[in-house]
Amino acid sequence: MMISSHDKEAYVWIWLPDETEPVVAGRLEADNGNILFNYGKRYLERARDKKPAIAIYEPELPLKAGVLPLHEGLAMPGCIRDAAPDAWGRRVIINKKLGRKGASTDTGELDELSYLLESGSDRIGALDFQRSPTEYIPRSANNVSMEELVESVERVEKGVPLTP
Repeated sequence: MMISSHDKEAYVWIWLPDETEPVVAGRLEADNGNILFNYGKRYLERARDKKPAIAIYEPELPLKAGVLPLHEGLAMPGCIRDAAPDAWGRRVIINKKLGRKGASTDTGELDELSYLLESGSDRIGALDFQRSPTEYIPRSANNVSMEELVESVERVEKGVPLTP
């Protein structure tokens, strides 16, 4: 059973080659169980202004205006899903957001946009997901000791809420 979320949209920010700040590439929108993507007008116009703009993944999300069709059998673009947290990350987010469940946590309890928006900004890859199309606010964790990491793993496994 999925818990309802207020996240119906997210903005995809991308770090382009040789750039030091991310830019908005486009928008994700929840639509009848699917998550649809379209590039932002300003992002598509970057090429006209002789600035870099690259497709997130050309075979799936080519640089075209409008909502891009999903590949058959997918509820969201696969290249966006690849940027989402894995099963362990989803369990950590559920623990953080809902303060519950252990190893048997149902990762279907939150929707995909919630996972994208709650995951850390310091992930591998060039994408991040934000609620705002104009203000980039990175979500990063403070460094903690190895002991605290081990204790946190045990908390998630036992379904005990994480410490801040």
